[in-house]
Amino acid sequence: MRVAHILRDERGVALPMAMIVLVSITTLMLAFAVLSQTEPIIAHNQLRAGQARAHAEAGFERAVWALSQGEGVLVPDGTPGPAGSLKSPLPIPTPAPYDGTAFISNGTTGGYVVAVTSPTPVATPNHRQITSTGWTPTNSVADTRTKSHRRIQATVERLPAFAFTTPCALCVRGDLGVGGNALIDATTDVSCGNKKGSLTSGQTVISGSGSVKGADGNAIDNQEGGDFLQNQTDASLFNGITLDAGNFKLLRALAKKNGTYFGPGYPNGTAAGSPAYTGSTTFNSSNKVKDGIVFVDTVSGTDIPTDLLAQNPLDFAAVSIHGNPFLSGDFTGWIIVNGSLNISGNMKINGLVYTINDLTYNGTGTGEIKGLAISQNIRDTTATTISSDTSTTGNSRIKFNCNNLNPPPGAPIGFALVPGTYRELSD
Repeated sequence: MRVAHILRDERGVALPMAMIVLVSITTLMLAFAVLSQTEPIIAHNQLRAGQARAHAEAGFERAVWALSQGEGVLVPDGTPGPAGSLKSPLPIPTPAPYDGTAFISNGTTGGYVVAVTSPTPVATPNHRQITSTGWTPTNSVADTRTKSHRRIQATVERLPAFAFTTPCALCVRGDLGVGGNALIDATTDVSCGNKKGSLTSGQTVISGSGSVKGADGNAIDNQEGGDFLQNQTDASLFNGITLDAGNFKLLRALAKKNGTYFGPGYPNGTAAGSPAYTGSTTFNSSNKVKDGIVFVDTVSGTDIPTDLLAQNPLDFAAVSIHGNPFLSGDFTGWIIVNGSLNISGNMKINGLVYTINDLTYNGTGTGEIKGLAISQNIRDTTATTISSDTSTTGNSRIKFNCNNLNPPPGAPIGFALVPGTYRELSD
């Protein structure tokens, strides 16, 4: 009995338990002490990383500003942009400080190094790639302080600055026929520079009472060289007013958002139960379209190849505009046709008319295109005609207007981020 009593005796337990607890607390205290020494370092490193990322963002935004303010984007060709802006097309090599070699101080916490390059492939001439590296406190090797840096990269794009970069009121890749009482006039607005009435890569034939007027400083019409240019083989004349694949992707999205996209998967008309899209589209009093970006796509919804052998003529859109086709009466915006366009009748279009293939315009009454017309003639190089009805009161008119070429609401002015291209790069 005495042995059992001794085994059950709890006297003296408090001291070992107190020692165990004391050792545990001491261990925790030592751990917290060590942590308290490293926590400021971790916090400081995190601060530097955040500052470096902010500087990289600042470099990216500066490059976007420089591109958007450049000559030929928001200011006319030949008119210098603000100090620090970049011309379009991008000079080769890219000038400092956008060549990736110059450290640009950005306040007291650091700065950035930014590089702007032309994109690849060449099919996207209206794209630029920006790589910006933010540093804090500096990128100088001679500075022995602890440094941090972050690198970001993204692609930006712009729509062509049609008002500034176009050389003409009517631009045609191919032949042009101007007949009847038609008028192509670049003298009505010279605020974006002096333009030719028309420019073609093929022949220009003016017949009847047709008239082409360029801003050449005299009152005599139809003078080659002053009023119109023909047989122009220099592709650079058209590069600044050609929509690339990235532009088409953006315009499709904007038109879908605006409810003015006509392509596969979308009804070929505004009425409920309209037939499936076949590429053949007519805008008239029974199928009116509203203002904004109107995009009529190919049957497949893909871009037309530039190679003739790869093209399928049955895929081209074929659009007809006549009668009373616009909800607002007079249309304001951009009409983009991934194929051919035929306009007839008495209506006013304030903005851009852009066709991938040929354009036929047979106007009557007081109808006119007040802005710019472009016919790329990707397949039918001899089909662009601008004529009027045979009555003496009817005529077709294309009059250049700078303000009407501003991008419609929702479209970016200058350069903007291409969705899905923003990323942070590792070393």
